[in-house]
Amino acid sequence: MRNATIVGERLYLRPLEAEDAEPIARAFASETETFFDRGRLPASPLGFAHAITAPAPGHGPPEVVDFAVCRRADDRLVGSVAILDLDWVNRTGETASHLLGPEFRGQGYGTEAKHLLLEYAFDRLGLHALTSWVWEPNARSAAALAKQGYRPAGRVRWRDIKGGVYRDSLIFDVLRADWVAARDAWRAATAAASVPR
Repeated sequence: MRNATIVGERLYLRPLEAEDAEPIARAFASETETFFDRGRLPASPLGFAHAITAPAPGHGPPEVVDFAVCRRADDRLVGSVAILDLDWVNRTGETASHLLGPEFRGQGYGTEAKHLLLEYAFDRLGLHALTSWVWEPNARSAAALAKQGYRPAGRVRWRDIKGGVYRDSLIFDVLRADWVAARDAWRAATAAASVPR
C-alpha cells in the first residue's frame, strides 16, 4: 500500500496523484455505461492532472477532499471517491464516486470504497450529514447508495438533458447513525458469504 489514508478489507483510499490523471481521463473518455454522467465525456489527462495538483483556492479549509481507490493486493487504481462542497460550519458535504471501468463493477468495490469514504467523513472529519446526486436513469448507483445507508431525499425535475430529453436528478442523504447500521449489515453479510459451507 502506498500513502494509504484509510484501509479496508480489499481496498484502500489514498490522495490522488498526478499519475492518476491518465487512467482517470481514459476511463471517462471510454465509459461504456450511458447513464453515468450522461455517457462519455471528453477528458484531458492534462486537465485531470491540473485539477489533482493545483493548490486549493483561498486560505481556508478545503471545500473538496478526494481520494484514489486502490486495491490492496496490487495497488492498482480502480476508481476515485470524493467529498464535495464541504460546509465546515454545518458539517455537511456531498459524496461522489466513480469506478474506472466495467472490469471493476459487480465485485463490491464501489460499496467498499464508499463505506471507506463515509468512515473518513463521519469518523475523521466529524461530518453530520452527506448527500449524493444520481441521474434518474442510473438505477445501479441509486441501489448502491441504499446499501450504504442513504435514503431518498428528493427529486429535481428536468435538471439534465441528454439526447434532447430532459431527465430528473435524484438526491439522497445519509446521517452517521444510518450509515453505521448499513455498514454493520454489509460487514455481516460479507462475513457470512465468505464462510465455507
